[in-house]
Amino acid sequence: MISLLEYQKNLGKGQIKAVNLIYGEEEYLVKNFLDKLREIIPVRILWGDELSLEGFVGAISTVGMFAKEEALFIYRAEEFLRDLKTYKNLIDHLERIKGKKVFFYLGYKLSEKDIQKEPFLSLSKLGDIIYTGRLDKKKVRDLVKNKLQKEGISIEDSALDYLLEATSYQLMTLKVETDKLILYGKKSITLEDIKYMVLAEPELSIFDLVDGLFLRDYEKALKSLTSILRSGTHPLQVLSLLINYVLKLYTAKTLVQEGWDMEKALSEVDVKHKFQVLNFKKYLKANSLEDLRLLLRNLYLLDIGIKVYYSDPTQALREFVIEYMLHEEGTYYSADTGDEDRGISEP
Repeated sequence: MISLLEYQKNLGKGQIKAVNLIYGEEEYLVKNFLDKLREIIPVRILWGDELSLEGFVGAISTVGMFAKEEALFIYRAEEFLRDLKTYKNLIDHLERIKGKKVFFYLGYKLSEKDIQKEPFLSLSKLGDIIYTGRLDKKKVRDLVKNKLQKEGISIEDSALDYLLEATSYQLMTLKVETDKLILYGKKSITLEDIKYMVLAEPELSIFDLVDGLFLRDYEKALKSLTSILRSGTHPLQVLSLLINYVLKLYTAKTLVQEGWDMEKALSEVDVKHKFQVLNFKKYLKANSLEDLRLLLRNLYLLDIGIKVYYSDPTQALREFVIEYMLHEEGTYYSADTGDEDRGISEP
């Protein structure tokens, strides 16, 4: 028996046995392992609750079109095993398997006594028994901190501690929350950032607002704005994030139209994380260069209206979103200031 982390350290095609059993509740570690496994051998995912013995036999007997070897990873393997009337046929087929590497994944912990029962006893004789285990708190802390550092993001110790405690050190939850922080785009994360950008989003988040604006989902944009403002996020923080997004989109769109590869253009504006890249590609596809230019212009006018002419931030932001959703070009600073013809430099 070996931990998944130890198994992964020595992972190589030559070390993978034909039959393997992985068990444990830490699904994040399993997903991370699958990413590593795909670098070594083609992987096909099967689902135990949809798999019959005949279907399994067909899967291990099928020869791949492009590769001689293939790994079959069976999620919810307990469902597949539970439905078998006898394990003899399964074990007979596994003993004769060729060209396949099979991983059965059980999403719960097995005891030593469980492993001495069938079919786990027979599986243990055919290959490796691997457990995910729970990472201790220090390792989880290091994992989160290192992930952010790889993206060029620092985080205050108090902010990191708050994030870890609020998520109960659950890796899958932490993955979602750290992806949000990466999308946020700040290079230094404070405790205040954690509280209002990640964990204080009871309904819809600022990223739902971004989606709604750039993908023309009017209902989503308006509902998420209401949720954001209700949660206590300051309108100027929302405005700052929107301007940052549009600047990056406008610059990337310009570079693409000049002949740059899209991913290279996104990298040029510091959009490198795969989750960010995926979202930005959708936004670029849905918006023309002129759309982005006008949006950026109006965001700057909104900023002037709030900071120079003292417009109410909450009301001004809400009116901006409504007018944008209605495709109306609003004027976001007071008309009686004598500065009606004030220009604004365009990107």
